[in-house]
Amino acid sequence: MDFLTLCAERYSVRSYLPDPVPAQALAEILRAGQLAPTAKNNQPQKVLVLQSPEAKAKQLELHACYGAPLVLLVCGDEEIACNRPVTHHSMAEMDASIVATHMMLAAKSLGVDSTWICAFDHAKASELFELPAHVKPHLLLALGYPAPDGTPSPRHTDRKPLEQTVTYL
Repeated sequence: MDFLTLCAERYSVRSYLPDPVPAQALAEILRAGQLAPTAKNNQPQKVLVLQSPEAKAKQLELHACYGAPLVLLVCGDEEIACNRPVTHHSMAEMDASIVATHMMLAAKSLGVDSTWICAFDHAKASELFELPAHVKPHLLLALGYPAPDGTPSPRHTDRKPLEQTVTYL
């Protein structure tokens, strides 16, 4: 499948089958995240694979993740991240987002679907997973195979014309 088709066909799954994600697929998904570009290549991402019963129980305290059999908690390490030269704003969240995007698209290329979740208590995630203060949780990435009702939202194919989102100067 070509890249644009992959991008067009990927959608947020909100109902998963309980079938596990194969270890080889997970390894490739994590490798795609490792290959993602980050500011100055500092690689501040910290990815927690929530697969043990204990980790899954903690994850459920944050978000049900639509019943996904596998969830990644993607974090950024503020001590490692590059800071913007002018504003000194940390690039950790942006880098974690790039890493998550690579993993999401890699998953789709392997037939594994995903949902990016930010609607959870980030402070509680830090507490539950005993993250050091400098490691900030940014998103949960649910992974698995869609249940029959795990179809794209009706708005999935809605796109603004490029003229509304791109300006040529």
